[in-house]
Amino acid sequence: MATEQQAKRARDKHQSKLIKSGVHALSVEALPESQDNRAGRFGVVAWVHEKARKPLPSALSIKDRGKTVKVPLAVRESKPFQLE
Repeated sequence: MATEQQAKRARDKHQSKLIKSGVHALSVEALPESQDNRAGRFGVVAWVHEKARKPLPSALSIKDRGKTVKVPLAVRESKPFQLE
């Protein structure tokens, strides 16, 4: 699991590739607490339009202090924002 700072770094590092895969927005969010996740852990959320959905990884990797950290990537469907 990743800290908020690590999740932000993963979003910044992988954003170009994700946008080319059909993602129209990225956010960093706290993950829900569960047996596998302690409080205060974060992941990246990729927002896609249902028609633009392409296979995306389940995690984004970054290096932190010489170690590889896998930041969870969740995919949510939403229409892109449009001004009226």
